[in-house]
Amino acid sequence: MIVYYFRNPDSVSEECINGILPNLPQQQQQIVANIKNHRHRCEQVVAYIMLSYAIGHNQAEIESAGTVVKEFPSKLIAPDSEPLLWAFGEHGKPYITNHDGVHFNISHCNDAVAVGVSNLEVGIDVEGRRKFSDSLLQRAFNEEEQAEILSSQEPQDTFAKLWTRKEAWFKWTGTGILIDHLKSTEADAVSSECNIDTLEVTIANDKSFFLSIAQKQ
Repeated sequence: MIVYYFRNPDSVSEECINGILPNLPQQQQQIVANIKNHRHRCEQVVAYIMLSYAIGHNQAEIESAGTVVKEFPSKLIAPDSEPLLWAFGEHGKPYITNHDGVHFNISHCNDAVAVGVSNLEVGIDVEGRRKFSDSLLQRAFNEEEQAEILSSQEPQDTFAKLWTRKEAWFKWTGTGILIDHLKSTEADAVSSECNIDTLEVTIANDKSFFLSIAQKQ
């Protein structure tokens, strides 16, 4: 499996996005046209470019049993491989209709957008450090997890790690994410059904995000 991540997607200019759009499939152009928020437009375009590049240039890594994580170049260019046609599963998980045996998942946060591509079902989630409320903590985590977070020397880091592990598992299953189900899903127990790797990626001296990758064992 290969995972690409792109730092600070909202740093991509609207001029760059508009220059690349005509080179994307009509389906992607329509998706982007329906997005009004600049950062979200950037995330959609960047995710498609990374996915297209991975399928066109990283077939060996896609089929590998291991996981390769790479930063994608900040200078974006239009994809040079055949257009990818998307469809969506029952719960909204996208899949590619013109590449049999290729599975992918996309995630984004304020600091990054990431794409995982594999020959097996995959779920990924990215999350940066952020403040969290008591109500969110209690809704999303069981008592043991709450204690782990609150007793940590870096509560925001521990929150992000556990959160991404849960979300990556839900995205791997393709059943969709309901916050009320997060609490009943233990962040460590889910790894008995699939492998979940969690990485911290530093993007500046005082800034990083956490990336969890779920794939069948």
